[in-house]
Amino acid sequence: MAPLSDSAAHIDTDALRRDHPTAELVASYGIELRRSGAALIGRCPFHNDGGRPNLYVYRSGRWICYRCGESGDVIGFLQRIENLSFREAAGRLMQGAVPTVRPLRRSRNRRTLPSTRRTTSSLTDEEVEVLSAATDLYASRLMHEEHALAYLAGRGFPRAVLERYRLGYSSGDELVRYLQWRRLPVPAAMRVGLVRKDGREFMAGRITMPEFRSGRPVWLIGRLFEPSVGGNSTSQPKYLGLPGPKPLLGWDHAARDLRGVCLVEGPLDLLTLRMWGVPGIALAGSASSHDKLQSLRSFDRVYLALDQDKGGREASDRLCQQLGTRAVRIELPGGVKDVADLANDAGGDDKFRRAILRAVNPPDFTTRAA
Repeated sequence: MAPLSDSAAHIDTDALRRDHPTAELVASYGIELRRSGAALIGRCPFHNDGGRPNLYVYRSGRWICYRCGESGDVIGFLQRIENLSFREAAGRLMQGAVPTVRPLRRSRNRRTLPSTRRTTSSLTDEEVEVLSAATDLYASRLMHEEHALAYLAGRGFPRAVLERYRLGYSSGDELVRYLQWRRLPVPAAMRVGLVRKDGREFMAGRITMPEFRSGRPVWLIGRLFEPSVGGNSTSQPKYLGLPGPKPLLGWDHAARDLRGVCLVEGPLDLLTLRMWGVPGIALAGSASSHDKLQSLRSFDRVYLALDQDKGGREASDRLCQQLGTRAVRIELPGGVKDVADLANDAGGDDKFRRAILRAVNPPDFTTRAA
């Protein structure tokens, strides 16, 4: 569904709140609500709400979590849980395109999804809060870093895509002060790897891409885009993720439909698929652990669109052996190295879909929206 255009004259927020009860939207995300006095209460999806339910939804349409402090109206809830801008959230409500997430236990596939290891349950509330704060800071900083924006625009990624998927930029010298200003614990940022022991930022000089679970960031990966930016040198790796196991990037979105998923290597490959509306997951490399393989076996089909170099082809060979008939190898068109190389091609979307159809003709896969 296309977001509202910039020329949209007026958004009648009062009508949206009246026509879309907040409690119905919250419940559609699998959040069980029960009556308590003048409110409905349930477990907050925006933090690890493992104790007493802290999310209160009032008859007025306002909601608030008395634990993490998140609050708002029906538009704000959709913004927060789907990582949307105000206009995108309002547009979905106006066009009746919500909810976009259905609780997995209600899926017609009736399958139990394996754990993807890196979830909010493996992090403390403080660690989730500092990751969320870092994501906010980096996303804001990116919008003021012309060299980083120019690089991404040159790769084919418009600002609206960067904003929607919360890409960011670490200047290297802001995060500690920002956490202190928000009264968040710097030691928690050190535990998750955002800040080094000497106070330097782990992602300094990198474009960052967060991975979300249930609407909250649980991991970050950063990419170099110019060897000389931010004090980086060519000796540093192109991609650098936070310490700990790498999650499957894009899992929450892809797992909404288990019929098929496109598997790529890098975060920018995944961003390209998202821009095209193709369900995707990124390995953040070419290696696949036992846990990741178990997760990928949840899908009926796994379309392998890994890098077209020696490492990517060898990884595709292994995955074909490990996944059996679920795996479908995709040959990228035009001799490009990876999916992200097609992002700046005006016809890249169609070329990629035709490559899928050449390999196999899966029902509905090439027409599903993001």
